[in-house]
Amino acid sequence: MSRDKNGINWVAFRITLVALFFATGAALLMFRAYKLAITESDGLTKKAEKQRTRVITLESRRGLILDRSGEQLAASLEVNSIYARPRRISNARQKTDVAFRLAEILEMDVKEVSSKLGEDRPFVWIKRRVSPYVADKVKKADLDGIFIGSEYSRFYPLKKFAAHAVGFAGMDSKGLEGLELYYDDYLKTEPIPVTGQKDALGRPVMFNLMGATPVRNDIYLTLERSIQHIVEKELDEAVRNEQAKSGLAIVMDIDTGEILALAIRPTFNLNTFHEALPATRRNRAVADTFEPGSTFKVFLAAAVIELERIAQGETIFCHNGLMRYNGADIHDVSPHKLLSFEDVIAQSSNIGVVKLSEKLTKNEFYRILQDFGFGNTTDVDFPGERTGSLLPPEKWSALTKANMAFGQGISVSPIQLICAFSSAINGGNYYWPHITAKISNQVGETVLDFQPRVQRRVIRKETSDKLVGILRKAVTVGTAKAAFVPGADVIGKTGTAQKADPAGGYSRDRYVMSFIGAMMGAKPRLAIMVMIDEPRVYRDRTGGKVAAPVFKKMAEGILALFGSQAPVQDGSIIASKGEWSNPASAPEKAVSVIRGPNPGEWIVPDLKGLDMRHALDALNTMKCDVSIEGFGQVVSQKPKPGTLVREGSGITVVFGGGAL
Repeated sequence: MSRDKNGINWVAFRITLVALFFATGAALLMFRAYKLAITESDGLTKKAEKQRTRVITLESRRGLILDRSGEQLAASLEVNSIYARPRRISNARQKTDVAFRLAEILEMDVKEVSSKLGEDRPFVWIKRRVSPYVADKVKKADLDGIFIGSEYSRFYPLKKFAAHAVGFAGMDSKGLEGLELYYDDYLKTEPIPVTGQKDALGRPVMFNLMGATPVRNDIYLTLERSIQHIVEKELDEAVRNEQAKSGLAIVMDIDTGEILALAIRPTFNLNTFHEALPATRRNRAVADTFEPGSTFKVFLAAAVIELERIAQGETIFCHNGLMRYNGADIHDVSPHKLLSFEDVIAQSSNIGVVKLSEKLTKNEFYRILQDFGFGNTTDVDFPGERTGSLLPPEKWSALTKANMAFGQGISVSPIQLICAFSSAINGGNYYWPHITAKISNQVGETVLDFQPRVQRRVIRKETSDKLVGILRKAVTVGTAKAAFVPGADVIGKTGTAQKADPAGGYSRDRYVMSFIGAMMGAKPRLAIMVMIDEPRVYRDRTGGKVAAPVFKKMAEGILALFGSQAPVQDGSIIASKGEWSNPASAPEKAVSVIRGPNPGEWIVPDLKGLDMRHALDALNTMKCDVSIEGFGQVVSQKPKPGTLVREGSGITVVFGGGAL
């Protein structure tokens, strides 16, 4: 053993030193292993999972909107979208080549495509929701870094039908207007999360769905498509013939508050809503207010009867058509000397109702108008409802009560007016107005059920019955004779209102012509409101001459469908009061889509008897441009079955509900 002069054994010292070094290293390794395996295990596991796993989301299918018979008014179809992964395109020259070829296929500006490909991002949309024909051309081009994805596009098979009621959803299936917006929380579904496992080079090797597919809710409406079709047809004709600025019509069940039809003109195609002006897309039934004119005399009459301020057989002196009142001239269209209370309303005398208003105090009149819902929202299930304007009595001038007696100095929305009118003639009950019948999930379970709901009693039944008699007289011998339907029990009231002039006062040549009435002998009893805004010819024209005839045509059309005492038919509106049929199931028919002899060619199948969804599924396979007419089941098609067509060709399919 080697020792130095001091007696130190250096060999043993070195061995000990090395042993201590390795012992320390081993201890450190054990400590580190303990930390990795025990104390830091969860954090490191999550970090590793994050590095090798990518979570993406896929858009899920938005719920359907259907009419009361189950006909689809809004659906979601699977479509193709083009996206790029710019980092996978190796160099600038290649990006330029890809941009030129892609721009040509997608009919886009080259600069726009180049700009998107130049972004330093792992993913970028190039063009969303392209036709199957275009997607197939992109696929065949096989461009580096360019991919085809699937998402859902909102589709409105009946185009303009009930456009303002249904509303529309935007690019990301988010509701923007109408019922699409109001019930967006129910219609939308959560995106589907998908995990993607990557290898060491970052390449995807496996994808798995995380959890169950989101549950979809569908909305069933009270809207009845046959009535809606009649209302739209007659309103179109009226606005066109009168060369009017706009028109509006609402049909409501007076005993439930259900909205059976709502039409507004001008209208727009829901599938191309972005091309329409915001004013055209606005739901004027709830978002616009107007001075109601003589239709408002109904509510003055209700107040006078309810408070028993008119004696049996009492007559009103109407000054032969001109009366000076608190510094203002009050005119009648037709001069009268003496009129009974009933004839004041039936003949629509402004002077007569001003004198009747003197029988009410400000607070009495105001309270009853509030009970009828004026000055407040109705809480109808549409977005953007306005309250209208009803000043409190302390702000009334010497003329306010008199002006409101014939519908000036107050503004109301169309939905307010028809709700108030319905409560005035149905026995005095104010029903909550609604266009939604129920919300159910995709397995048929009811999520929400919207039953008729009385919000309050406005007037006594005796008052309502007397008012119905007066309004019946207005149609038979009064200003509303043009609304009379032979053989039917029809009541109503005309309205002719000057529009306010922005410069002050009232315009001399801008009017709103209106009529509101009801078919009391029908089952159910239906109220119809018609409003024609600014007809071109206004002189010697009144609501009785412009709007009442439109009401008559609508009423005749509806009665022809169901009859004034029609028996209950399966699926008909007459059956309603809470019973709803399920959507018609697809017919027992197999449709084979056969390829043609050459690439890109197809043989048109026989679609007759298919419902809309199954017909569209078949045509989507063929990558054709489809045009739809009517509703129901396929009754004809063009080209005929067996015709050889190329991808991208146009095909027209007519469904058996009548063309819209």
